[in-house]
Amino acid sequence: MTDERAASWADQEQRYGRSPIHATLGLTLDVLETGKVTIHHNGCPEGANSRGNPSGGLLAQMIDSAVMQSVLTHLASGDHATTLELKVNYVRAADAGQGLKSHGHLEFIGRTTAVGIGRVEDGTGRLLALGTVTAAIRRREL
Repeated sequence: MTDERAASWADQEQRYGRSPIHATLGLTLDVLETGKVTIHHNGCPEGANSRGNPSGGLLAQMIDSAVMQSVLTHLASGDHATTLELKVNYVRAADAGQGLKSHGHLEFIGRTTAVGIGRVEDGTGRLLALGTVTAAIRRREL
């Protein structure tokens, strides 16, 4: 990995942490390599449902974030990506107060679209939700 790429990923992680939705939901980003990231949830109650468990919406947000951040690792400065479609399969409920992880990677990236998979796991590695995300890519015009 080049120093420039490492600096770009560190900047991506910092920008993610400053995003109001991610900060409110207790989400942080680790870029692992090009096209592969992990989103961490700290177990805070802001994304909980009425029973106190992490909500399905939180899990969907984690899947969407993991895949979209994976897309961004491929893009140049000034390029953008937007979610076109999100499909989530929920496998089991998450326990209250537990930290969660979402792993995202890309199956395809082209000039104008990307498709990736995200999975949310509990602290023991049990699968909670699995999803696919299709992204629209808008390249900066030179």
